[in-house]
Amino acid sequence: MKAGRPMGIRVCPNSSRLSVMLLITGLLNCAPQGVSAGELLPEPSEVTQRMVKRSQTVAKGDRGPQYTYQKRSLLQHLDAVGNPLKSEEKFYQVTLIGGFPFKRLVKIQGRELSSEELRIEDAKEERFRQRFVSADPKKMVARKEGVVTPELLERYQFVVEKRVVLSNRATLVLTFKPKEGHLPSRTIEDKLLNRMTGRLWIDEGDADTARLEVSLAEPIFLGWFGLLGSLTQCDMTLERQRLPDGAWIDTEQALLIQYRKLTATMRFRTTETSSGFKKVVR
Repeated sequence: MKAGRPMGIRVCPNSSRLSVMLLITGLLNCAPQGVSAGELLPEPSEVTQRMVKRSQTVAKGDRGPQYTYQKRSLLQHLDAVGNPLKSEEKFYQVTLIGGFPFKRLVKIQGRELSSEELRIEDAKEERFRQRFVSADPKKMVARKEGVVTPELLERYQFVVEKRVVLSNRATLVLTFKPKEGHLPSRTIEDKLLNRMTGRLWIDEGDADTARLEVSLAEPIFLGWFGLLGSLTQCDMTLERQRLPDGAWIDTEQALLIQYRKLTATMRFRTTETSSGFKKVVR
């Protein structure tokens, strides 16, 4: 065999074109799944508008499919190198109410709740239902707006990086960072949102979030010149799953926080995992 001729491909005058086509096909098959050269990506504004519309649709979908599932939450206090010092484990029974997950606490450190703790959980659920499924128009504002609002997305500059395949579905990967210039900064929540940067995986068919990675770009100082402390680290990842009927549910979440108060530094890590998804029969 002559040097430079690929093994396994027999070249002859009548098959040279076919051989080239086969070689090109083989190279394309080795490319990352879901990505094609020169493909057109949507504008960031198009994607974010669809995200808002999707959120509003979910918020209004109180007659849509309802699910229940279990959630395990683990809160860990960490030392300087990230090793757990102490931890608290909780279990929740979660129900989608008006498209939003309500977490009902059922166990703490393996023990059942007391009668007083059960009463508190009943009150929480009643307030949640009044907020998201109440017939009172004054109490339905949050439900109509949804979680993803134009005001929230307006804080950030988005870039559509690429299209990938995630769970066998076309997914757009977006990066985001705070816009330059004046942003609302009246509350601690505003200050936190104004410093968050990260990456979103948006399901292209549903315009819903499949994955999220976010971190704090710079510290947040509390009080006069930070005398009350500062939040120096806030990293979060979120994984979501699409159920067969199109509902999206959080499956895994991790949050790492580092907070300085005077001369002490506190570190926390919370992880949540969900399982046992069942549709509620009504």
